[in-house]
Amino acid sequence: MAERIPSDIQQIAQELDELQEKYTATVNQRALIEGELNELKRIIETLEELGDKTKVYRNVGNILFEEDRNKLLEDLKEKKEMNELLLERYRKEEEKLKEQIKSLQEKLKDLLNKYYGKMAGTALRQGASS
Repeated sequence: MAERIPSDIQQIAQELDELQEKYTATVNQRALIEGELNELKRIIETLEELGDKTKVYRNVGNILFEEDRNKLLEDLKEKKEMNELLLERYRKEEEKLKEQIKSLQEKLKDLLNKYYGKMAGTALRQGASS
């Protein structure tokens, strides 16, 4: 007969699975922000190296519009700052989730030992008395 898994173990395993999914999503979001941030840094560096009289364009949909270089630089720096704040938020969330996952893994391990360690010990004692 198949043994039924205790409900508290099922619940913690489910919570752990959900946290791991959230952690993966957070890591993916952080990676996207980091990529965008690196691209913004390169663009800003390039724009700063260009002279004030250089024409620059902004892509809006499928159309390029001429843009004031200084205004574009200002907008990009603002976006960079926002991404840096987002990145820090994702890093903190990632660390928090890591700790929660670690804690739940320990709790699950303890419960498994409690339920199945006891059963293994009982089975061993029964086998020895036969």
